[in-house]
Amino acid sequence: MEMKKLLAWWSKVCPGCNIGRKYPESFIGQKVRNHWEKGCPSHNAYVEVYDSEEPSPKKSKGESAHSQ
Repeated sequence: MEMKKLLAWWSKVCPGCNIGRKYPESFIGQKVRNHWEKGCPSHNAYVEVYDSEEPSPKKSKGESAHSQ
Protein backbone atom coordinates (compact mmCIF):
# COMPACT_ATOMS: atom_id res chain seq x y z
CA MET A 1 0.00 0.00 0.00
CA GLU A 2 2.89 2.37 0.69
CA MET A 3 4.16 1.99 -2.87
CA LYS A 4 0.67 2.75 -4.21
CA LYS A 5 0.50 5.93 -2.09
CA LEU A 6 3.93 6.98 -3.34
CA LEU A 7 2.91 6.42 -6.97
CA ALA A 8 -0.35 8.32 -6.38
CA TRP A 9 1.58 11.21 -4.85
CA TRP A 10 3.88 11.32 -7.87
CA SER A 11 0.87 11.45 -10.20
CA LYS A 12 -0.51 14.32 -8.12
CA VAL A 13 2.66 16.44 -8.49
CA CYS A 14 3.74 15.30 -11.96
CA PRO A 15 3.52 18.24 -14.40
CA GLY A 16 2.48 16.00 -17.29
CA CYS A 17 -0.28 14.35 -15.26
CA ASN A 18 -1.59 17.72 -14.14
CA ILE A 19 -1.70 18.96 -17.73
CA GLY A 20 -3.52 15.75 -18.71
CA ARG A 21 -6.16 16.38 -16.04
CA LYS A 22 -6.54 20.14 -16.49
CA TYR A 23 -6.12 20.43 -20.26
CA PRO A 24 -7.10 17.07 -21.77
CA GLU A 25 -7.58 18.50 -25.27
CA SER A 26 -4.11 20.13 -25.46
CA PHE A 27 -1.26 18.48 -27.37
CA ILE A 28 0.55 17.41 -24.19
CA GLY A 29 -2.73 16.48 -22.50
CA GLN A 30 -3.60 14.12 -25.35
CA LYS A 31 -0.16 12.49 -25.20
CA VAL A 32 -0.45 12.00 -21.43
CA ARG A 33 -3.98 10.57 -21.69
CA ASN A 34 -2.84 8.16 -24.42
CA HIS A 35 -0.10 7.03 -22.04
CA TRP A 36 -2.72 6.51 -19.30
CA GLU A 37 -4.84 4.38 -21.66
CA LYS A 38 -1.84 2.14 -22.37
CA GLY A 39 -1.40 1.64 -18.64
CA CYS A 40 0.36 3.96 -16.24
CA PRO A 41 1.00 2.60 -12.73
CA SER A 42 1.15 6.10 -11.24
CA HIS A 43 -2.13 7.16 -12.78
CA ASN A 44 -3.83 3.91 -11.78
CA ALA A 45 -2.64 4.40 -8.19
CA TYR A 46 -3.88 8.02 -8.24
CA VAL A 47 -7.34 6.93 -9.34
CA GLU A 48 -7.46 4.21 -6.67
CA VAL A 49 -5.95 6.11 -3.72
CA TYR A 50 -7.78 9.40 -4.29
CA ASP A 51 -10.97 7.67 -5.48
CA SER A 52 -10.79 9.86 -8.55
CA GLU A 53 -13.14 9.62 -11.48
CA GLU A 54 -10.93 10.79 -14.31
CA PRO A 55 -12.91 11.93 -17.32
CA SER A 56 -12.55 9.60 -20.24
CA PRO A 57 -10.85 11.17 -23.25
CA LYS A 58 -13.48 9.47 -25.41
CA LYS A 59 -16.44 11.20 -23.70
CA SER A 60 -17.82 14.24 -25.41
CA LYS A 61 -17.99 17.49 -23.51
CA GLY A 62 -21.79 17.19 -23.27
CA GLU A 63 -21.48 14.00 -21.20
CA SER A 64 -19.70 15.52 -18.21
CA ALA A 65 -20.68 14.48 -14.71
CA HIS A 66 -21.48 18.11 -13.87
CA SER A 67 -24.53 18.34 -16.15
CA GLN A 68 -27.85 18.33 -14.40
